[in-house]
This record gives sequence, structure tokens and C-alpha cells, in this order.
Amino acid sequence: MKTLVALAALAAALFGGAGALPLVVEARLASLAPGGLAVAGLHYNPLTGRLTLREVRAHDESGREIFRADEVEATAPLADFFSGAPLTLQRVRMVAPRLVVAQAPALTLVGLGAAGFAAAPVTVDGIMVSDGNLVVEEPGRRALVARDLTASVDRLNGAGEPDAAFAVETALYGANVRITGQPLSRGAYALRVRARGLDAAALLEDFPQMLASAGMRLAQGRADVDATLVVAGSRVLASGQLRVERLVARFAEPRSAPFVASALIVAVDRWDVAAGTGRISRLELQRPTLTLDRGTPGAISALVDWLSSPEVLLRRVRILDGTVRLAVGAQPVTLRGFTLGLQSAAETGPRAGFVLTARAGLGGAGRLTLDGALSRDFRRTEGAVRAIGVTVEGCGLEDVSMPVPVEASPSAVLTALASVCGL
Repeated sequence: MKTLVALAALAAALFGGAGALPLVVEARLASLAPGGLAVAGLHYNPLTGRLTLREVRAHDESGREIFRADEVEATAPLADFFSGAPLTLQRVRMVAPRLVVAQAPALTLVGLGAAGFAAAPVTVDGIMVSDGNLVVEEPGRRALVARDLTASVDRLNGAGEPDAAFAVETALYGANVRITGQPLSRGAYALRVRARGLDAAALLEDFPQMLASAGMRLAQGRADVDATLVVAGSRVLASGQLRVERLVARFAEPRSAPFVASALIVAVDRWDVAAGTGRISRLELQRPTLTLDRGTPGAISALVDWLSSPEVLLRRVRILDGTVRLAVGAQPVTLRGFTLGLQSAAETGPRAGFVLTARAGLGGAGRLTLDGALSRDFRRTEGAVRAIGVTVEGCGLEDVSMPVPVEASPSAVLTALASVCGL
């Protein structure tokens, strides 16, 4: 009998206060945003814990809107609204949300959900997002907008710790970008990033610091990305491949011809993104065209110096079917069908050299070949240059082999070849 009386009393209290319950729920939810949270419609079932909000708006301390959604559904225990314990939201579903993140780091998507709840006394267990938008605002540049965003997140806690596995798919820089993440041990996080047809020129325009010291600007290019990022604190290690097609780059030097290539492929292993150090397992250029009529651009010299530095472990370089126009002496020289291969001579050792092979056509039917070895710092070359059927300004080399100087850079090889014909 006492049990029945207790149940009856609970029911009376529950339904007797039903009119005030929405006000309690709305007040509790408003505390989740610094500048308050407003809703056009609210329905809460205290028996099932089902909460439905319509036309949700959240603001920051200055009153600026930082979040809105057409509809939010979740399950929340009734007791959480009356206690001081963190509010627990389960099976949250958001329709057409728009989240504004100000002055966010480049890897904002790592904490996409946690960023919204890290400072709030709330635990979220499961999120489904449809037709969303993420806006990243930073002073001095245009806002970055990820559109048509769909996402699913397993769990987020009020401390903002990265303990949630998630999947995000969005339209960004003209491409469909998919990012999945899962927590690793010791606070690290693993992200898998995949995109096809990304507008690389627009991306670098928004993040000019990525090429700030390179002495060049990417004018055109579509990128395919398939990479895994391991994030641990401020350190990010990348492994994967980047492919940029229809590449056009312009050098800082005035009146210099642009560099073009049908494709650039870069593959890295455990590459430290911030430090710019690690292992490049593959660097390949397909059908590049380069004109050197006013000296070597600073960007190329800087690239060669960087690739030869001890901080970069370079395994393989390939140039396929390139065209190089050189202003050597008074007579320009064009190398057609230029092919270059550098293969690290050893799997281990940061100073291991390369096996060097190069082929190019010169003149009407002439051919040049270079076979030998190149030191890791690109300063020492051993091998031989062979010219077959080359005629330049009346200088015929039917079949001539010429040893490369023991101490020679690649440019010294061209100079030595030019001197044979008095160029």
C-alpha cells in the first residue's frame, strides 16, 4: 500500500507541475550557451525523457549568434534538469544546424562537437547531424564555410576530451570531403581525410602561410587527398598521398614563365606537419614544363636545398616526359621528353645517396643520357653523360660519352655538356 501511495504522490507531483516543467527545461538549456539559448518551440516528455526543440538559437557573450538549428531532438533524464549535475543528452539529432567557430585552429574539425560543449556542463552521447554548415571565422581573411555537412559522433563529454569516434562528410573547396576520427591511447587522435577534386589554389589562398616562404603561388590545381593524421597535442603527423592535377604555379620573380605539370604526386610517412620534417617516400612530376631564361627561380633553389637537408628523408623522385627550356649561352636549349629518376641507394641511413638516371631528347633526333650516383646533399655526382646524334649550332656528337666531374651539381652537368659544343 505504501508503494502505491508513493507512486501516486510522484505522479501527482509530476503531472501537477507539468505547466512549470517547460520553463525549468528551457532555463536549464539556456545555461548551456554563454549568451543564452532561445527556442521557438519546446516539447518534453518527462516519462520517456524525449526532448524536442524547434528553431533553436544560441549566442555568445556579445549577443552574436553562434549556433542555430531548425530542429534538435534528444533524450534527457528528468532528474538532470533539477540537479546541479552535468546535463546528459543522448541520441541527439540536429536538422540544418549552423555552427560558427571564431579564431579556430586549422584542425577545428577534430573537436567539432567538443568545441560546442567543452565549456558547458553537458555530456553528449551520440550525435547525428544532417544538412549542416560549419563557419570558421578568423581575423584578416574570409570565413571558411563547410556546407552540406553530415556527421555522426559517438560520445562527447563536458571536459572536451577527445574520446569520441566520429565521421564527417561535407562540401569544401569544390569537393566532397570525408573525415573520420577515432581516439588513440594517451590522448592522441587519428583522423582519416579523403577528398577528390579539391580546389588547391583556393585552399592556399585562404591559408597563404602554407607557401609564405616558398617564393611561388599556386594559380591552378585540383587535388586528391588520402591521408591519416595522428594528432597529439600540438603535434600532427601525416601519412598518405596528395595528388594535384593540372598544376600551374607562378614564381615570385617578375616576367618569369609559370611552371606547369599534368600531375604532382607526393607520398609521406609520419610527416611532421608543423616542423616540415620526416620521410617523403615518393615525389613525382608528370609532364612538367619549366623555362629557365632568367636564372633559376628562388623557389626551385629553395626546394632543392630543402629536399637535400638532413631533416628530410627522401626515398624516390621521378620526373616523367618533361620539357625544360634553358638559356645556356647564346643559343637556347630545349630538353624534350625529359625523364629523371632518383632512387635512394639504401633503405636506412639519413645520408644515403641516390642512384641517378636521366634521359632527354635534344635537337631534331639527338638523345642525352646520364647514369650514375648522386650524394644525399645533391653536391657530389659520379657517372657519365652520353650524347647520341646531337647537333647544336653545327656541333655534331654522333656517339660521345663524357664523364661527369667527381664534384658536380646537376647544373654543372649541363654546363659541361654545353662546353663541348662551345655554347
